[in-house]
Amino acid sequence: MKVSSNKLQVKGDPGLAYRRISNFSELGGMMPSQVQGWTATENTCSFNVGGMAQISMRIAQKVEPSLVVITSDEGSPFNFTLAFHFTPGSQGDFVSQVEAEVGVNMVMGAMIKGQMQKFVDTMNQQIKTFTESQA
Repeated sequence: MKVSSNKLQVKGDPGLAYRRISNFSELGGMMPSQVQGWTATENTCSFNVGGMAQISMRIAQKVEPSLVVITSDEGSPFNFTLAFHFTPGSQGDFVSQVEAEVGVNMVMGAMIKGQMQKFVDTMNQQIKTFTESQA
């Protein structure tokens, strides 16, 4: 199952958003309220969402300042990938989009699709809010 946030126009430096997303220890304050027990290093983290099993993830790819790819790590109850895309604009702005791909069966996918959509939309809005507040 794959979900994508809307593309948001963000005023500011894409490098600022990239630096924030590419370091898990900087992300704690951006997590939605459903995320509990957040622990992180620069490249790995773990947490619980709404009482589910612990989810662990790691940064799999970084392309400064345009892409950060995060994948599930050992011990996660399912495989997933999160991709943060920052496309530089021409006037000190950029377009931000978050994509999530979750390896679950169709029934589970139907059950969590709405929550995943809310998650990517919330993350993308947090990126916009953070970046524009720093400009």
